[in-house]
Amino acid sequence: MEIRNQQFAKSIRGFNEEEVKSFLLRLAQDYETIYSENSQLKENIQRLKFELERYRKMEETMNNSLILAQQTGEMLKANAQKEASMMLEDSKRVIADMLTAYQEVVKRLNLFNLELKQQLSSELEMIEKNQKKTEELSTFFHNQDVKDLLANLNKLKLEEKV
Repeated sequence: MEIRNQQFAKSIRGFNEEEVKSFLLRLAQDYETIYSENSQLKENIQRLKFELERYRKMEETMNNSLILAQQTGEMLKANAQKEASMMLEDSKRVIADMLTAYQEVVKRLNLFNLELKQQLSSELEMIEKNQKKTEELSTFFHNQDVKDLLANLNKLKLEEKV
């Protein structure tokens, strides 16, 4: 507006007034165009700065999320390894306890078998002694003297009844 409204003093040998006005008009139009473009470019720069800042914040958020995801993954992996180690140790302990119990059962079975053998052995001895006594008694009762004694007893019974 200043260029359009600018007034010059007149002199005798001055420039052609129409050419000066035409030049000033063209100059004002070019200045307005440049000023308008400059204003639009400043707005674009501000908008682009805002978007750039937004993208930087998004990038920072994504980086933080990625770091957090990595840390969480490592933590989960460490926890899984720790849990697996604990399960392995528990399994080892249970297996050791079971083997100890099995060994104790085998030991008790061996002791029971030994006691049973001893008991059966003594029972077998007793049976053999009884068998010998039975054979002795059988021999005694099958002896001729016992047979004669029985025959005499039977005769006595018969004589008493008569």
